[in-house]
Amino acid sequence: MLKKVLNVVNYIFGSLFNLAVAVALVIGAYTVTIWAFDFGQGVFGEDNYEYRELEYVTVEIPEDASGMDIARILREHELIGNEWMFHLNAVLNGSANHFLRGMTFELNTGMNDSMIMHTLQRIPEGLQADGTRISIMEGLTNWQIADLAATLGHFTAQEFLYELEEGSFTNFFLRDIEDRPNRLEGFLFPDTYYLPQNPTPRDLIVRMLAQFGEIFTGEMLARIDELSEAFGMELTIEDIVIIASIVEREAVVQSDRPMVAAMIYNRLAAGMPLEMVTTVVYATNTRMDMLTAADFQVNSPYNTFNRHGLPIGPISNPGFNAINATLYPANVDYLFKVINDYETRSYYFTASHEDYIAAQERYRSDNIEEIDGDEDGDE
Repeated sequence: MLKKVLNVVNYIFGSLFNLAVAVALVIGAYTVTIWAFDFGQGVFGEDNYEYRELEYVTVEIPEDASGMDIARILREHELIGNEWMFHLNAVLNGSANHFLRGMTFELNTGMNDSMIMHTLQRIPEGLQADGTRISIMEGLTNWQIADLAATLGHFTAQEFLYELEEGSFTNFFLRDIEDRPNRLEGFLFPDTYYLPQNPTPRDLIVRMLAQFGEIFTGEMLARIDELSEAFGMELTIEDIVIIASIVEREAVVQSDRPMVAAMIYNRLAAGMPLEMVTTVVYATNTRMDMLTAADFQVNSPYNTFNRHGLPIGPISNPGFNAINATLYPANVDYLFKVINDYETRSYYFTASHEDYIAAQERYRSDNIEEIDGDEDGDE
């Protein structure tokens, strides 16, 4: 009798287990099918965009919205069909980490999931009805950005700088940044930003940091490892930003930027001081044309004339072109540069110290009137 009962119990539990497995397989198959369909829309659905009947919808994404919150908002506006699948897809393709919060987006019902994800990662082109617009140019320091942001009239430069120093920011590229003065220097990405009504310093800062995170792709992270191997040094995101900040300030002509970047790497690899004038400008907080011989001996962790290696931190907030030139420097052996054209500020580059000295003398003799009073033709 006991044996029969045990057989019945085993049969019931076995059936339940098989049923659970079957249900799990069905759910898994359903999930994969829905995800594959949504993924297929993102890959193959672009061509049908112009044939869809469009209804434009204004969507506001709260500052503290989670990825699932965003999916739910989109579903409530009937822009997506399945909020769980949208969120899963966004997590799998990395979009969820780059959605912008605290902004208003203009979407339409003709967009597939892929297009919506792309839009939610871009600063809106049109000004919000009650918003404030500010354009930050490449190469500004945090202090200069603070002064510019203060012209909006909503907060002071001191309040902006205080938030930079004391605010808590969790962006992935800040995790290994050492606790130093001006810790966010270099990571406030130059762009045009649209702010909510009565913005706070944090409203601008989080947008600039988010934009840096968006442009600094996985490909760029992988490129850092390649550069580390190529030049025989352990480079970090912060190192790249430091070099890019120097490239931004040193090279006015775009074609010179990969050359300046290569020159910096070559000097680091050779154990030479960088001797970049713009680092002295940052260290002394003065203008380049006001520098004196004593300024080049100033005791500062940013002075690359009396210290080897990179300065302690970036000297400006570089734009995309300077960052890209730093990640993809020219394949040259240059160690020196001299101003080649006083008007355009283009450079002459060389790997020979003797050639460098000759180029300096040639430049001085050709431009004696323009550079009268300058300390050095190399910048």
